[in-house]
Amino acid sequence: MDEQKRKDNELFDALKQSKIKKRRRRIRRVLIVLGVIALLLFLLVSSLQRRVREVMSSRNDEVLSCSVVYGTVSTTVSGSGTIADVDTETVTLPAGVEILEVSAEANSRVRQGDVLATVDMATVMNTLSNLQQQIEEKDKALAEASRDKVSSSISAGVSGRVKKIYAQKGDDVAACMVRDGALALLSQDGYMALELEGSALRAGDRVSVVREDGSELPGTVDSAANGRAVILVTDRGPALDEPVSVRDAEGAVLGSGTLYIHNPLRVTGYAGTVSRVAVREEQSVWSGSTLFTLSDTSTSARYDAILKERRELEETMLELLSIHRSGALCAPFAGTVLSIEYGKEETPGTQDGAQAAIAAYTQSAAPAASDTEETRVLILSRDVEMSVTIPVDESDILALELGQEAELTIDSTGPEPYRGVVTEIDRTASGGAGVTAYAATVTFDKAEHMLGGMTADVSIAIGGTENVLVLPTAAIHKTSASAYVYTSYDTDTGMFGDARTVTLGVSAKDLTEIRSGLQEGEVIYYMETEDPFEIFMQYNAGRNGGDRP
Repeated sequence: MDEQKRKDNELFDALKQSKIKKRRRRIRRVLIVLGVIALLLFLLVSSLQRRVREVMSSRNDEVLSCSVVYGTVSTTVSGSGTIADVDTETVTLPAGVEILEVSAEANSRVRQGDVLATVDMATVMNTLSNLQQQIEEKDKALAEASRDKVSSSISAGVSGRVKKIYAQKGDDVAACMVRDGALALLSQDGYMALELEGSALRAGDRVSVVREDGSELPGTVDSAANGRAVILVTDRGPALDEPVSVRDAEGAVLGSGTLYIHNPLRVTGYAGTVSRVAVREEQSVWSGSTLFTLSDTSTSARYDAILKERRELEETMLELLSIHRSGALCAPFAGTVLSIEYGKEETPGTQDGAQAAIAAYTQSAAPAASDTEETRVLILSRDVEMSVTIPVDESDILALELGQEAELTIDSTGPEPYRGVVTEIDRTASGGAGVTAYAATVTFDKAEHMLGGMTADVSIAIGGTENVLVLPTAAIHKTSASAYVYTSYDTDTGMFGDARTVTLGVSAKDLTEIRSGLQEGEVIYYMETEDPFEIFMQYNAGRNGGDRP
């Protein structure tokens, strides 16, 4: 029994030793694998470091340096848009004249007097005859309207008291109306009024109104609500806008205010010159009483309207006579034909329901277009000025002003910059997705080869900071919380060093203000791409013959 037990123990010991040996072999294998991996990583990192140093060394000629200096940083508003001609004119033919052929072509240049279109001369003569009849009818209407003169006097529309006279002898009636809003003011109900805030008065209470000269007038509270009381006094004596104070029955001052007309009437007019003022301030007048007499009343507004219509007919007749003499429609000035309008038809389906309904009503209710409307032939540009409209961020729109100078570049015409000026600022917000934008229009001289629709890049200087420390913007590195620059560079290793934290001020595309962290004369080192990993990836992509994704 003991022998068997001894054998079992030997067997267990053998198994135990076997397990220990196997465990040790596994540990050795793991350690070997880990050592190999560590060695590979070390070699890889060393290789990467060596390659970065090689790349940095190979790019030494691209490393830039600059000194911190005093300068000016200009802030700008920039944007791009398509250019368009602004000095254009739509060339038309009077209603009734028929076009035989449009000779001009789109995007072609014409000289003044060049034939743009040939027309049917019979329709020209017929239209001239119709115009002459219309002019004769206008002459008859003018003769009738000439007897319809503007009244030579202005009377009171209601009875009342004259409290203010604005128009004086020699004044132009229309100018006085624009300046003062009335020729005179009447009080219709016999009261002047003033308002008191924060008063405990109630409607019907009696008070005393004290004038500037110390005299007192009896007053009555006309209405009182929410601590605001309206007090009435007689309109006989007190002046418009006269300052007064209010006392209660015990003589306590309740407040002060300025008198106004409780129920005013504005005396108005629209033409003529005041030759006599027939009333004086504080005078009582009856309805129909003459207040002013006028001279130079000329003719009525109806006469002026008819005369304007006659002059338009005269201009059309002169245009037709010019066409008749030339035998064709000719260019009124030299320029470029931007588009041919004759024969254009609106694309079906472009009108919405409301537009279609209006068009249908107009076609059914109005005379034929050929009898009432001019015929659009083409659009002609004088080739003097063009404009471009750019979007402007909400943070910059208030800094823009009309007349500010702008610089433009148009890639299609070359790198040469052009000068323009801000001629329009649209402060109506537009945009979406949380972005608000406004618009500004820049006008500039048209140069050779400029065509409408080309893209222009615009820069408008809106301010600047002078005599401050500046650095090239490209030399500054930014993080989410700070900014820094490099003040040293090792040509052997190709590495930048001595990073210095700086505080930035006004920043532009090329220069940035340095408010703290650097002194004048210190040298800063930088290059266009300074991140070693970025450099390595670009270098490696180039060696492999492909672009980095």
